[in-house]
Amino acid sequence: MPYKDPDYMKKYCQRNKEHRKEYYNTYFGKKSITISKWRQRGVIETDYYTFDELYEAYLYHPDCEECGVTLTTGKRCSTSKCLDHDHTTGIFRNILCHSCNSKRR
Repeated sequence: MPYKDPDYMKKYCQRNKEHRKEYYNTYFGKKSITISKWRQRGVIETDYYTFDELYEAYLYHPDCEECGVTLTTGKRCSTSKCLDHDHTTGIFRNILCHSCNSKRR
């Protein structure tokens, strides 16, 4: 099977590099990457939210639910937007700033 050959995969990735860049810069590409990262970190869907609903809430939530500061995106700083979840159960708790999220661990 060609997809198991590392050289084939390397060539495939090089041929499709521009297509992947275009996709990852779309709304659906960014959503896919973000949800994938949440799953890798152990966040699980709850009875209240599916990942799609959680992503929408995360995307359009303007303020920290703990301290009320306006949330930012981009470089990590004290006001960066974070998805807070319980690290043992994986259940989503709040959308917080980085500062409040690090205090809560």
